[in-house]
Amino acid sequence: MGFGSRPLVTPSLVFAVFIAGASSGDALGEPSLRAGPHDGVYAVEIHTRTGGCDPVYRWTITVSAGRVSSPVDGFMQASGKINAQGGVSLAFRRDNQVANVAGKVKGRLASGTWSSPTLQCAGFWSAVRSG
Repeated sequence: MGFGSRPLVTPSLVFAVFIAGASSGDALGEPSLRAGPHDGVYAVEIHTRTGGCDPVYRWTITVSAGRVSSPVDGFMQASGKINAQGGVSLAFRRDNQVANVAGKVKGRLASGTWSSPTLQCAGFWSAVRSG
């Protein structure tokens, strides 16, 4: 289930949800252009535990200066933050659908949970930063 013919929780969704805002300055509402402690390329794996969303998604995203960039052909908008302590708080949106993501980055590894109140799906995710 998802947005139109594409599922809400796609590799781009959850991965982008996870990484959508790795800026310590953003946590205070202040934009930051400095390199963030969580910058890099991440391989993300998203699992659905409940609901009718696809069971597993995989994707790659880039975090630069604390901000997440998604592929140009991505069909969702990601927004949120990863604070300096590694706390993840993000949302993915497309049309009237949303997926909320929470978790923690520690070193090169990250993990957490996600849920979509609009699609009634939920699950967990994990990610590894390369390099």
